[in-house]
Amino acid sequence: EALKRGGRDARVISGRVAAVGPATAAELEERLGVVADVVSERSLAEGLVEALADVSVAGARALVVRAAEGRDVLPAALRDRGAEVDQVAVYATVPEDVPPGQRDALARADYVTFTSGSTVRYFVAAAGPPSDGARVVTIGPVTSEAARAAGLEVHVEAERHDVDGLVDALLADALAGAGA
Repeated sequence: EALKRGGRDARVISGRVAAVGPATAAELEERLGVVADVVSERSLAEGLVEALADVSVAGARALVVRAAEGRDVLPAALRDRGAEVDQVAVYATVPEDVPPGQRDALARADYVTFTSGSTVRYFVAAAGPPSDGARVVTIGPVTSEAARAAGLEVHVEAERHDVDGLVDALLADALAGAGA
């Protein structure tokens, strides 16, 4: 959408395209018609760093498109390998107030899911920690780290770090609990 607003299209992306995980690769293809050359198996910056390990980046220009509050793992790794890195923040996660009706629902929740460190921080700031009976489910290790830093106990961490993996982890936990 930003390319279109600027009067451009996917042709401005030259060279190799890498995606942090299969879901991002699918969105690139669907929205821009761009097929990623490198796709990390793990949907984490560390996974993409690993996937790019055999790709020569010394002297190359790299554009990292990310969230405004994204971690510097990928840009730092590319710079360490000699790439010239530009970063563009294309979205920002912003806090929202929790309306009173939703606070009541939160108090009755069996599960609370988190998909990023910023969702953990904003949730805890807006609503406080989940109720004692709620199980905390995270999308992956970076989010789990943020949850623990916020004083939360992580009960379930998705093995596959995407929304489908998060749902699978929650369902497996719920089914395991139903049989107990």
